[in-house]
Formats: sequence, structure tokens, C-alpha cells
Amino acid sequence: MAHPDQDFPFPFFGAGETSYYMWAEVHVRFARQPSSSQRAVIVDTVPAPLRGALDWCEGRQLMVASGLLLHGTVVRTYPVADGESDRIGDDGWLYAAPSRIAAFNADIERWLLRINRECPILAAYRAEDPDSGGTRLSGWHEWSLAGLPELLPELEPLLDQASHATSMAQGIMAMARRAGSLPRLGVLAGDMISWGDEPA
Repeated sequence: MAHPDQDFPFPFFGAGETSYYMWAEVHVRFARQPSSSQRAVIVDTVPAPLRGALDWCEGRQLMVASGLLLHGTVVRTYPVADGESDRIGDDGWLYAAPSRIAAFNADIERWLLRINRECPILAAYRAEDPDSGGTRLSGWHEWSLAGLPELLPELEPLLDQASHATSMAQGIMAMARRAGSLPRLGVLAGDMISWGDEPA
């Protein structure tokens, strides 16, 4: 989905047209802990392919993920465009038609925008999957990288933990490194980064 800058209500690292191999995972860190009623709306509106796993940690960090049969769920959830078809790859796995994947990607963005109206999102993160060709990153992702310095005080404490929040923080910083953004982030970021640059 295309968004002018004024339509970016929160950072979404990994925004764009993502390709998937076997699974998908999205992390959301809220600016504050959602209320029980807000949690109910957030959970009830998770896109169907991401309902394989759902985990809250620290009260305001959410991870949602598919199972290993992501493409099958995508096929059952979204319509296929005329002239397209799903396929079986050389590896024997089912791959959903491009129009179905595009619909899934758009659904993730719609969901994030909706739950942000329920409880403000501090940042969202979707890893790139190198086995599927990664993500054609959008302007939303680039805008998010530009605003990363403001998030560093929030992300730094997460790096020493062992949770989904840590995975998100490490993934965001790895994306910044691959994009060549770290020199702009100063000494603090240089001290923070010690992992590899592979997509997380």
C-alpha cells in the first residue's frame, strides 16, 4: 500500500511487499500497555494467516505468527486474481499466487493501522525472509529508519533480555545496519550492535 509521509502514524520496519517461504511473523510494541478490552480487539482482528501463534510479553509487546503452512492459509483466506494460480514449487511446497500474497501484505498493514487506533503503536517489525527473496521495502520502512534515533532509548534496554521484544529490537537494528543507517545513529548504536546482518 502506498502512503504519503503524513499517513505514517508509527514506525513499521519491514513494511513493503514481502515474499514468504514457510512462515510469517509480525512484532508490535505498543506505547503503553493495552487495556483488557483493547487486547481483545487487537487479538480478534489479527489476520487469519497470523493466528498460528500469539504471545504477549512485558504487557505491551505482541508477537503474532503463522504456522509452517502459511501459504495454505493464505490460499484459503484471500481470493486469487484472474489469470493467476497457486503453484507447487520444486521443493514440494505450495506457494500462493502473487495476488493472494499482496492481499495478505495489505491486510497486515490494515490490521496495524486499526489496532493503532485502539492503542498507540510505538513500533512494528516484520523480518525479511531471505529464503523467499526478502521484501521490496516501501517508503514506510524508509521513513521508519529515518526516525530510528528517537527509538533508541526504548530499544536499547530490550537488547539484553531474552524475549520476543529482544528479537524485534535486534531485527530492527540489523535492518538499520544493512541499510547503512548506523553511522547516523552515533556511538550508542555502534556499541549496541554486535550481531550479524542477516535478515532476522
